[in-house]
Amino acid sequence: MWSMWSATSKRFFASLHLCAFALNCLTIGSLSAAAAPTALAVPMDCAHPLTIAELIDTALQNNPETKVAWWNAQRAASGLGSARSAYYPKLDFNANARHGRDFKFINGPDTNYTITGADLSLSMLLFDFGERSASVEAAKMALLAANWQTDATLQKVIVSVLENAYAALHAQELLQAALISREDAGKMLDVTHELNRIGLHAISDVYTSEATLAQMKMDVAQYQAAFEIQKSKLAASLGIAPETPLDVATIEQMPSIPKQRTSELIALAGEQRADLMAKRARLSESLSLLDKSHAAHYPKVTFAGRGGGEHAIHDKANASHYQVAVNIEIPLFNGFKTMHQQRIAYADAQISSEELAKLELNIALDILTYSKTLEAAQEMLIYADANLQNSQKAYEGVLDKYRAGAERIAELSNALRQLAAARVRHSDIKTRLLVALANLAYATGSLAPYMEDSCAKQH
Repeated sequence: MWSMWSATSKRFFASLHLCAFALNCLTIGSLSAAAAPTALAVPMDCAHPLTIAELIDTALQNNPETKVAWWNAQRAASGLGSARSAYYPKLDFNANARHGRDFKFINGPDTNYTITGADLSLSMLLFDFGERSASVEAAKMALLAANWQTDATLQKVIVSVLENAYAALHAQELLQAALISREDAGKMLDVTHELNRIGLHAISDVYTSEATLAQMKMDVAQYQAAFEIQKSKLAASLGIAPETPLDVATIEQMPSIPKQRTSELIALAGEQRADLMAKRARLSESLSLLDKSHAAHYPKVTFAGRGGGEHAIHDKANASHYQVAVNIEIPLFNGFKTMHQQRIAYADAQISSEELAKLELNIALDILTYSKTLEAAQEMLIYADANLQNSQKAYEGVLDKYRAGAERIAELSNALRQLAAARVRHSDIKTRLLVALANLAYATGSLAPYMEDSCAKQH
């Protein structure tokens, strides 16, 4: 199924880490910031139901967040190149032309002159006690953070697509369940009409059946609107127009999910959660900037060279000059600017450290939440299957008894409502399981295609 992905998505999915808890599935790559995003929106082929793989492929090519992340990485790469330029000499060329007149008093002659000249200057920082190297290290960490943040953005786009796709399938199932319930209510009304015609039941049973049918029709209208809205949300998460018609392929079979301890999942997130890696890189960047602020107190040794010449047009005279110097710059006082910059750098480092600690706590809480939600959904789905089957049998049994004149219309209406509620509940729990699984994969930083089994069974 993953062979359906276009070349652009394959560049994005270069080397994603294997998800330890994912379900006997293939590896999808850790999303690299090196591949340029597609400049134009990819045309959607909506002639067939779209699989999860096709939805993700479309989102990665069209969602503006992926392009913003890529350009942020490009910006950070240029920032590293700018920092490294401090190791190279600076060469400047200056040309000038001057015209003037000297006024001399006490009967002296005035002098007019026109002079042209050119200078070539060379300067280079030789030694600065680590300020330059700290700037380069900070730029490296900024680039690393940008690359990890690109991974995090792409995974965020993927999990958003999964959530909206599952929500769209859920809305579609609710609509289908409402249509089936409406059909059952119509059959119940036909039965009450027939039994009332032959004198077995009162006309009040017909009114009760008509009220039940009206309720089912209202549910259909409500679920139809919810389905259209959810499809628009899915389209927006793909980066395409919300009014684009979409049809999502159904998932035939729920994936089997091996159990894994929460502590193992938290440890996995600590190794490969992209935004966590980005935050750690930001902390290293702040520490490097702090080192740079410390080094600003120390002397700098620079080399400077200059050479050039001048030509006096009126006098037809030429002159040349050159100069070579090694300078030692010792900062003494600059209005406490260096001291305050050092305090700012220290505060930034402390802020980054606390933000990292907060993110680690939030990740652990997310993993615990989604893990427990997933476990509960797995157990609830077993009961939901049984509830749906028993509700169907109960409704059919009550309907048969009503036809035989041995049951009241109220019991039949209650059985139909119970069956409709069981259908909705079953779809709710199934969607909750899929969404929890997707979010757990995102929380651990491993969006391996745990939906591979489902994708293979989509049609």
